[in-house]
Amino acid sequence: MKVTVIGGAGRMGRWFVNYFAKKGYEVTISDTRREEAKAVAKSTGARLARNNVEAVKDAEMTVLSTPIDVTPNVLREISGKIPSSAVVVEISSLKSQVLPELEKMAVRGVKTLSIHPLFGPGVTEAAEEKIALVPVSDPSSELKLAKAIFPKAELIVVDVEEHDKSMALALSLPHFMNIVFASVIGQEDINVLKKLGGTTFALQLVLSEGVMSEDPSLYASIQMDNKFTVQILEKFLANVKTLKRHIVEKDSKGFLQFFADVQTSLMKDSDFGMAYEKMYKALEALKEQT
Repeated sequence: MKVTVIGGAGRMGRWFVNYFAKKGYEVTISDTRREEAKAVAKSTGARLARNNVEAVKDAEMTVLSTPIDVTPNVLREISGKIPSSAVVVEISSLKSQVLPELEKMAVRGVKTLSIHPLFGPGVTEAAEEKIALVPVSDPSSELKLAKAIFPKAELIVVDVEEHDKSMALALSLPHFMNIVFASVIGQEDINVLKKLGGTTFALQLVLSEGVMSEDPSLYASIQMDNKFTVQILEKFLANVKTLKRHIVEKDSKGFLQFFADVQTSLMKDSDFGMAYEKMYKALEALKEQT
């Protein structure tokens, strides 16, 4: 099978290039980052196309691993240039802006998939990893197609509104918290804090430094292109303000009630009772890697 990966020089793009190359597919890369793309092509045996249009003209499947704000434009660029029998897969972490373009392609008979790999490029295999599938036009056939491409992955079907709202909670909010945490910690002597900090600090530092090591433009898109982000952040900041007031006013009763209410809400999670144990196991795993 001939597969094209647009954005093949990016971190997730390279993951897909390697994934399909290992399956023995004929892989073509298209990317504006020419030098990085040349290196990926050389290391994987993929072909490097001059541009997106050239890359997709003979492709049986095209995978878009492009920035969130760029993906709709790329879909418009290649629409009409790809064979009507081809498969187009896009992997962006936000869907509301890309679904309309995929729907137009589906009308032409192109098989479309809108997926969101719920894992990072550090994963070596898709086995047992989670992939969200947002239906474009035919949920059952799209699920069947996704299973054929990623036979070992756990596929989760979710509509566009639920997906993007969930991403505001699962991506935008944690990223926001960790960026702010890092902005405060970064002004202090981190090496001293690492010596004195306990389990919670150690894990939080790893999370925040992991966030800060990523592409800032990607994180900006996750924050700014999701229509649910501001709503979630306003709720978060309102709770911050409430908790801060209890602390400033030394209102122990209010603090304890706030804490108890949050505990009760978290008990809806069946794994909540194992959280403390898991935290220490995570820290032990980190220690083994250092």
